[in-house]
Amino acid sequence: MKLLAFPRDKNPYQELLYRELRKLGVPCRYVGALTPSRPLNLLALPLELLVLRLRGWNVLHVHWVFGFKLPGSSLVPWLRIVAQWWFGRVLAVAKLLRMHLVWTAHNTLPHERVFHDDIAARRKLVRASKLVFLHSPAALPGLAALGATPRRTAEIPFGPFAQISDSGALPAPGSRDQPRTMLFLGKIFEYKGIEDLLAVVATLPESVPLRIVIAGRCRDVRLRRRLRRLARQAGDLVALRLEHVSAAELHSLYASADVAILPFRQVTTSSSAMLALAYGRPVILPDMPSFAHVPSRAALRYDGTRAGLRAALLDVCDMSAQDLARAGDVAREFVARHSWSDAAQETVRALRELADPAPVLGAAVHPPASGS
Repeated sequence: MKLLAFPRDKNPYQELLYRELRKLGVPCRYVGALTPSRPLNLLALPLELLVLRLRGWNVLHVHWVFGFKLPGSSLVPWLRIVAQWWFGRVLAVAKLLRMHLVWTAHNTLPHERVFHDDIAARRKLVRASKLVFLHSPAALPGLAALGATPRRTAEIPFGPFAQISDSGALPAPGSRDQPRTMLFLGKIFEYKGIEDLLAVVATLPESVPLRIVIAGRCRDVRLRRRLRRLARQAGDLVALRLEHVSAAELHSLYASADVAILPFRQVTTSSSAMLALAYGRPVILPDMPSFAHVPSRAALRYDGTRAGLRAALLDVCDMSAQDLARAGDVAREFVARHSWSDAAQETVRALRELADPAPVLGAAVHPPASGS
C-alpha cells in the first residue's frame, strides 16, 4: 500500500496522520504540487498519477477540492465549469489506473465555491470513492441530503491538533479574576457564526463580566466589514483580530482564555473543539450531532439560537472557578484518550479492507445499507 494525497494544505491534519502512517510502514506523499503554478500542476496531474502508479502507488487520498479551483474563477465564472470538467477527468484517470480513490469528508460541501455546481461535483466524488473516511457519523445525513451516499465508510476520529505536554501547567480556567475571557480562534467564514456572537454581545451591558477575543484570518472582504461594524457596537467587551494567528501565539491565547466559544451555524467536524479541549479549555457550542462526541462535563451546549447563545455566555460568567477548573480537567482527560496513532491504525485497517473483503476486527468500516 502506497498512498498519494491531494491537495496539500497548511491544515496540520494531514501530516499528523501521515506521520503515524509512515511509522506503520505506509509510504505517503503529496501530488499536484510539481510547480508554483496551480493550473500547470492540475494539467500535469493525470500524467503525474500515471508515472507514480507505474511505481506502485495505488491509493489516492483526496481531502478537499479547493485544489481544483482555478485562479480568477470568482471573476470569470466559466473557469468554474472548466475546473469541474477537469475534476471529472482526473477522477476518471484514477479509475482507469485502478487506483483506490478515498475521500475524507472534512466538510459536506466546500466552504467557498469551487465549481460551477459544487453539489454535482460532490456527488461525482462520492460515487468515485471506494471509501469515505468520516470523523463522525454526523456527516452522513448531510451527504445523503445531497444525493451523495457513500458506498463504504470508515469512522475515524482524529487526535488533537497540538501536542501540549504542559497543558496542565497552564492557568486553570476561571483562576483569574473576572471578567471571564472567551476565545474564538480559527479561520473565519460565515458558517462559523461570528456575526451571531458579536450581535449577541452587543446586546449585553458593558458591566457584564466577560471579554470576547476573536482571532483568525477572514478573507471575505464583506464579512470583515460587517464584523468590524458589529465589534464597534459591542464596545470594550470584544477584541477583534482578523489576521492569521501563528502557532507560537496559540499557547498564550489559550492560556489567557477561560472558555473557547464555537458559535457555528453548521458544521461537519471541527478541529477547533479538539484544540481547545487539548488546552484544557471547556467549550461553548451549539447542540449539534457534529459535537456529540464532546463530553457534556466539558461543554456548555445551547440550542443554536442567539437567545440560547446569550444565555450560555451569561452562564459562564456565573460559573465558579472550581466548576470551570473541573471542566478543564475533563477536557484534557478526553483528549488524552484520542491519539493520531490510533487514527492511523484504523486508517490502515480500513484501506486494507478495500483489497480484502473479509471483515477486519477493530476497524469501524461500514458497508452501505441495503438499498443505498
